[in-house]
Amino acid sequence: MEAFRARGLNYPRTTVVTESAEVRTRLLATGRYLTVFPASALHFSESRSEIRMLPVEMPMARLPNGIVTLKNRALGPVVQLFIDSARDVAKRLKA
Repeated sequence: MEAFRARGLNYPRTTVVTESAEVRTRLLATGRYLTVFPASALHFSESRSEIRMLPVEMPMARLPNGIVTLKNRALGPVVQLFIDSARDVAKRLKA
């Protein structure tokens, strides 16, 4: 939404929400829908000649992230180091 507002544009009305790349691609191919894919999703896909990538600069996405662990399982030292490092980086980015 911020990317549209930064350019003085209204945010498109949401009509379809799906995680399925296939559904999104088929809807996009109709010419009536807009979607966002990582560049690699189109770069490595086959038979997508009907869709062209438009390079658009997007502000850094700020999506919530989390760490999921299994109950009653001890974390290995490498995993704990990763979690501690990720938290450290997140704190610095937040400031």
